[in-house]
Parts: sequence; structure tokens; C-alpha cells
Amino acid sequence: MFKTMNSTGMWGAAVLGILLVLPVHGWSGEDGQDHPALTVSAEGRIDVPPDKAVLSFAVETAGEKLSEVQQENQERLAKVLEECRTLNIPSQFIQTTSLNVIPEYPPPPRRPSDESLENSIPRIIGYRVVHQVNVEVRNLDIVGKVVDRVLKVGANRFSGISWGLQNEQPTKLEVLKQASAKAQAKAETLAQALNLKLVRMLNVLEGEVSLVPREGRYRVASMAMASGGEASVSAGEISIRGTVTLVYEISQK
Repeated sequence: MFKTMNSTGMWGAAVLGILLVLPVHGWSGEDGQDHPALTVSAEGRIDVPPDKAVLSFAVETAGEKLSEVQQENQERLAKVLEECRTLNIPSQFIQTTSLNVIPEYPPPPRRPSDESLENSIPRIIGYRVVHQVNVEVRNLDIVGKVVDRVLKVGANRFSGISWGLQNEQPTKLEVLKQASAKAQAKAETLAQALNLKLVRMLNVLEGEVSLVPREGRYRVASMAMASGGEASVSAGEISIRGTVTLVYEISQK
């Protein structure tokens, strides 16, 4: 509980100042009374170089007969998988993420008659098969080579690179530790500046801990790929970020 001050005006001004500056809310204790509480949040962040890359490729084929389109797609995909094995990429690091068979129809007439609209039945004139594959590469020195070789042997779509860590957990724990220390320091600084006492910690809330690629720190040089050269790849760094929120019971010193 706050101590009674001699001047009612000074007491009211002090309380108003705290409410305006701090994220203070009431907390109901065991005695049934509302106690003032201070809530602080802080972010932790660690920037680290990635140690794996996930490449997203697709094999797309099209034609009039579905069986022929599927056969061509399978043959091209088999070459992609064989090339990955040649580059010492284990089969468990290669995953199909989607397989779509898409019928194709002729464009509608510009000025269809009422009769043609009523009696028309969509006519399939061909098919497209799109097989999307993710390839995880843990030897970052060969990422450019993998992109180049896979596109040459059979893949005809490349969606990009996702950088990551093989084991994120230790770094995530360090981020939470950093965020907790920052939040605690923030609470102590506010309490000291406003002549408050941190009575005890009431609650700890863990926010989302996520991996965020740093923009502009990596690229795939498409010009090199188009000219027949090996793709130029720079991994840069990725950020692991997370937040922690602490809630303290406070009192006047």
C-alpha cells in the first residue's frame, strides 16, 4: 500500500504522474484489495549466419494428353533427384511440397450467343502438371551449384531460397534470456526513477520467438544463371527475435 502523504494535492499529482507514464493496472491480491502493478516488455535479438538453405524448385510440363504430360514430368523430376544425389544431398532432405494437375480450356468466344452459353460444356484441350520440390542444403558452399545444376537438368521454376538454422533451440533460449534481462532492467530503471519499489514478480509472459531473414543480405544472381554461369549466392545473416513481458507488484518507497 502507498503511504499517506501530508499534502493531498501532492499525492494526487504523484499518482496521476505514475498512471500517465507507466503501464500500471490493478492486481487483486489474497486480501481482496487491488494492488498497483507495473507491466514491462522487451525484445531480445541475436543475429547469426545461417547453416542451411532450403531451395524451392518446380518441374512444370504441359501437353494435350495427360499420360504424356505426367510421363515427361516424372522423367524431368527423376533427373533433378539424380542430380541432387550426385551433389551428395541425402534423399531425406528432398521433399515434395505440392503436385498439381491443371486442365486447360480454350478461351471463351468474344461474343457468345445465348444458345452457346446454355449448351456449352467446358472442353479440355490440354493439361499442365506442376511438381513443387524443396531441397535442403546444409553445405552452403554448394548452394549456387545446386541451383545451377538442378535448373539445367529438369527443373524449370525456381521460387527462391529460405535460410535457416539446423538447430534453432539454443539460440532461441539465448534470445529469451536476453529479453528477460532487458525487461527486468527496464522495470528497475522505471522504479528507481519514480521512487517505486518492486515488491514481487506476478507474471512472466513469453512472446513469439521467430526467425527473420535480414533483407538485402542475400541474393541469387539471375543474370549469371541466364548466361550459363553458376548462381552467385550470399547468405548474410538471419535474426532470431523474441519478446518477454514481466508484471510486477509495486508500492511507494
